[in-house]
Amino acid sequence: MRIYIGVAVVLALVLALGLFTLDGLKESAEKMVAGFDGLENAIDSGNWDEAGEGIGKMQNMWSGYKGWWAMVVDHQEIDNIDMALVRVSRYVSMHDRAMAAGELAVLRQMLEHIPDKERVNLKNIF
Repeated sequence: MRIYIGVAVVLALVLALGLFTLDGLKESAEKMVAGFDGLENAIDSGNWDEAGEGIGKMQNMWSGYKGWWAMVVDHQEIDNIDMALVRVSRYVSMHDRAMAAGELAVLRQMLEHIPDKERVNLKNIF
């Protein structure tokens, strides 16, 4: 009987940790995406100084999240986000409105997609 109780406790802990991790992943992705609105407005209006500051904030925020995301997210996804941030930063520094806006849209999609991809459901299992 003790074995069943022990297994049930361990299972409950694993599930709780999984839910906590998914919640943190979703929350951090939402925080990053929320910062994109001001950045998109700055890019659309051609305010390159503000856009550069916004990219700097995004890079700092990402460097804070990147460490623990690497424990729960595929490293290829992490690399894709790194590359997209570098490209957006370069396009902003070159004052290329179309490329910066396009790459920012790709980055937004990646960040919104990852929490859905990591969620446990039948679609992800099979």
